[in-house]
Amino acid sequence: MRYSIHSILLLLSLSSTCLLAQTKEELKKKYENSDLHKETEKKMRNSRVYPDSVILAPLHFTNSFVTLDSAVSDFQSFSIDVEILNDIPDDYAFYISPFNISLNGMPIYGGIQTHSDGFSVKDNSYQQIGRGGIFSRWYERSKEATRSKGYYNSSDGEGDFISVRNKLNWNKGKYRLKLSKADYVSGKAIPEHYNPKDLYFAWGDMEHTWVTYTVENLETKKIDTIGSMAFPGKKLVMGKSIIYFTEQYHKAFDFASKDRKLGEGYLRYKDIPVIDMTLSNLRINDKEFIPKEIKTHHNRTHHPDQDQIAMPMPVLSTDSYNPTTGVLTYRIGKLVKW
Repeated sequence: MRYSIHSILLLLSLSSTCLLAQTKEELKKKYENSDLHKETEKKMRNSRVYPDSVILAPLHFTNSFVTLDSAVSDFQSFSIDVEILNDIPDDYAFYISPFNISLNGMPIYGGIQTHSDGFSVKDNSYQQIGRGGIFSRWYERSKEATRSKGYYNSSDGEGDFISVRNKLNWNKGKYRLKLSKADYVSGKAIPEHYNPKDLYFAWGDMEHTWVTYTVENLETKKIDTIGSMAFPGKKLVMGKSIIYFTEQYHKAFDFASKDRKLGEGYLRYKDIPVIDMTLSNLRINDKEFIPKEIKTHHNRTHHPDQDQIAMPMPVLSTDSYNPTTGVLTYRIGKLVKW
């Protein structure tokens, strides 16, 4: 039986989520000499034979790096404005993730997706929900450390993580994506000086603080709550590194000179939608921060099996940054060069 790449990734997601839960001790031991990147590669590597001249999914068109002068010692909020300047087709799996940060050493990411999914909080049934918001953190697997009125996930498909998701009607327009510190869960205090690994899989053993993710439509002023997740500690320290990325997932890009009609798991490079967008108004603890520079790398993150395909990686995006206004501009999906 022939599976599309989309089907394989979906099966991986479902099987990883439905695995019998490991104990906290087993999970902690797993990461004594590993990390989420190594575990993700283990999961994604496989023995498939791929067609030539394709770029596998997922592909990060852009990874943009912001470095603060120092860590934020008392995190209260993080927000950024995202403006999409043209419509994105419903059948195109596109992810805009403008917050990849850490809180007390726990990596997190989130943003908005055209094809989101998750397990319903009402009946635990897996559902594909279309356009939505997503907020994930690593080194925890307890569903109890999530709060959502929509959907959640707990998986080892990309390292061990938990996630909240919810439906979100977004497309062309301008939105404010925001993380806010919320209420406190009492428990054993985390050590004053800790190694982040000491806080892995700590729900139920230590104090935690909830962080809530919201998306505001800046035209209509409507605010949607995607959900909340708990982080170990009462005081939250945000690391000094921020990464924004844009990603296409589910389908591989076919760069062959002729249309080979490879099936629904592939998209001809000439049919990749072109997306123009900006990121601006970065605010930390409700104070605007304009980076002196933002370094953007193209195609830096891709499927680990891409090294099995003998072809150069074409650049499919451009970026420009204005250090006076703090506006980062992307054009994504247009072939720039080989």
